[in-house]
Amino acid sequence: MLFSYNWLREFTDITLSPEELSKRLTMAGIEVEAVAKVGSSVIGVAAAEILSVGKHPNADKLSLCEVKTPDKKYSIVCGASNMKAGDRVALALAGAILPGGVEIASVKIRGVVSEGMMCSREELGLAKVESGIMILPGDTPLGKDINEVLGLEDFLLNAAITPNRPDCLSIMGLAREISAITGSGFREKKRDVSEGAGGIREKVSITVEDTSLCRRYTARVIEGVKVKESPPWLKDRLGLHGLRPVNNVVDAANYVMLEAGQPLHAFDLGGIRGNALIIRKAKAKEAITTIDGKTRELEQGMLVISDAAIPQAVAGIMGGKGSEVTEETTQILLESAWFSPPSVRRTSRALSLSSDSSYRFERGVDIEGAGRALDRAAMLVNELSGGVILSGMVDIYPEKYEPAAVGFRVKRAGEVLGMELFDAEVKKIFHGLNMKVKGARKKGCIAVEPPSYRVDIKTEEDLIEEVARLKGYDTVPLSMPVARVGAGDGPGKLFLLKKKTREILAGSGFLEVLNYSFVPAGSLAIAGGGKEGVIVLNPITEEQAVMRKSLLPSLIANLSFNLARKNTEVRIFECAPVFLPKPVTAPESNLPEERWKAALLMYGHRGGSALWNQPDVWLDFYDVKGMLENLVDGLGIEGNVTYGKNEDPFFHPGKGACAALDGKEFAIFGELHPGAQERFDFNKSVYLLEMDMEIIKEGFGGYRRYSGIARFPESSRDIAFIVDAGVPYGAMLGALKKVDVKLIENIEVFDVYSGGNIPEGKKSLALRITYRSSGKTLTYSEVEEVHSRVAKELVEKFNAALRI
Repeated sequence: MLFSYNWLREFTDITLSPEELSKRLTMAGIEVEAVAKVGSSVIGVAAAEILSVGKHPNADKLSLCEVKTPDKKYSIVCGASNMKAGDRVALALAGAILPGGVEIASVKIRGVVSEGMMCSREELGLAKVESGIMILPGDTPLGKDINEVLGLEDFLLNAAITPNRPDCLSIMGLAREISAITGSGFREKKRDVSEGAGGIREKVSITVEDTSLCRRYTARVIEGVKVKESPPWLKDRLGLHGLRPVNNVVDAANYVMLEAGQPLHAFDLGGIRGNALIIRKAKAKEAITTIDGKTRELEQGMLVISDAAIPQAVAGIMGGKGSEVTEETTQILLESAWFSPPSVRRTSRALSLSSDSSYRFERGVDIEGAGRALDRAAMLVNELSGGVILSGMVDIYPEKYEPAAVGFRVKRAGEVLGMELFDAEVKKIFHGLNMKVKGARKKGCIAVEPPSYRVDIKTEEDLIEEVARLKGYDTVPLSMPVARVGAGDGPGKLFLLKKKTREILAGSGFLEVLNYSFVPAGSLAIAGGGKEGVIVLNPITEEQAVMRKSLLPSLIANLSFNLARKNTEVRIFECAPVFLPKPVTAPESNLPEERWKAALLMYGHRGGSALWNQPDVWLDFYDVKGMLENLVDGLGIEGNVTYGKNEDPFFHPGKGACAALDGKEFAIFGELHPGAQERFDFNKSVYLLEMDMEIIKEGFGGYRRYSGIARFPESSRDIAFIVDAGVPYGAMLGALKKVDVKLIENIEVFDVYSGGNIPEGKKSLALRITYRSSGKTLTYSEVEEVHSRVAKELVEKFNAALRI
């Protein structure tokens, strides 16, 4: 938020420069991000006094004036007629520079030398169109730079106000902070309201139907106002703080909002039906045209300010077009209220409508300050637009603010901050923050009562923070933490596994995606089966109602998104946690189990985009199986990997498989179920793989083993046998390698056959086994001895029948 340095000085005596002040504020927890010099481009213009005004000898419409500064007299030719001898004016002598880069020179006008120029407000850039010389106050010191006289030079402090400090979203709020930090006094401006004849209650009736959403509503009526353009000083101040000037009534309300932090709204009473305002919840399908000209449909339950027929404002956010203050307005109702922050926030989000008012109401305004801000605004409107303020103020305030004292232990605060504190200095800090310090509740404890605008002070820790920041964070002594520091254990096995998995997949041409852990209800049932994940009790939206137990639905959604944008070659992966519901019977905590998984999706041509000189080949089941094998190989998985059927309804009934590591299923893969493909209107088959990283971790070595080039020759033997059709090859492979891990170098299948003379329910396999020793050349008998043990293992463990 922007804060004018000059405006802040109207409420507290600041002796620090803008740069020094910004440092003090930042060290006290109010971060000032930037300080910018703004305002005047006027150079060399000073206050002077007119000694005489005479006629120009050669021109009837010009005057010849004698003007003096503290050290000299000057002859000035002037075309204005509103000045007289004794007036103090802004004198620009030769060499002075005015806005727009205009440089003043000594020139002859109708034969008489004019040594400079007496300036108007327009020439100083303070008004668009204004005739006549600007007359300064009679006590203006001669020779004083006009920038200082008019306060044209200013500095803007851009402060980042945190959401817990809504009291600082105003000039007065930050001035209070400066007063507490520097010890200078704080002063408020006068709020003298001069009331006229006639009472407000005779003019309008106001009813608050829901006092939980509107805890206080105050209003005043002003009749006979003249709505017009605001004076330059007001427009300048609003523009400097980023607000667009509208008219004198609206600008006065916005000025008080910036000054006091209390949003106000002005209604044209001529647009209020039935002379009644009702603060109520919106009805179903009600609508309002707001002052930005847009018609918005209201949801039932939104808080509105309504007349006897229709809503006239969205409470705390924006007024309606029907009661907007315009140049035809002659009587207004000024509103100052307290609206529930959650209510304003919800309505603002639902309508996609925000304003300077909603920004403040969402964070919480001072409920006790509503009446004071109203009086200040009424007085200002009265000064700017005339009219009569009707006697009385409507103040609907059923549940008055009751200050709550917070206990504070000086000794404990010292222990928390690591410094010695004394009762006197702590009380001085609290008094500087306008907090009341009452007698001790018990020994060593005082009761501190924060002001109504400090909505962030709730606990003792809040008060300790106040002491620390006002005393100065730089005064907190430095001390080394009492803790044993040692080398860490380094990255864990799961971390290395995830890193390596990402590297392999990225190197294989896959792109990583990031998805929310929350998915729509029913996402796991897209293929007509699957159970729900962990249901969220308070979901942000219906699209994020369930914590996912699988990464696959998210990848399906990613594919659909890409295909809708004509990206037809998709290879993506995700490595993220999933959340598995625990059994109801589990005696431990019923919080879900978090497990890391990696998943990938393949869609399109085998070689990427189809090429004119390449066959048009689409991906199939063996491509996704090949990616799993690449991962197992690249990760250096140690253990026996076997493959089997996958009955998961997410996959095609005949094209789904699973993989197990030493008997534990760690991956499911295959083609997406046809029902899901039809539902998403996929033209080609989709291939998916999902792996459980927690199981893979058990066989992950973190690196691959390499061996040197063989120095001795190998010896190969073939073996053919018949086994049950259901015996997995992976199980046999793992068992045979264990027969002699030093001499068996490789095992590969070169023939699989069933039918014909092979009994039903059986299959014939032929293996080629390579034997090699790293230390010598194997003899025939040594190879035969190991090979006979391989045959024995097949017969005894898998009930195989050797084929001769």
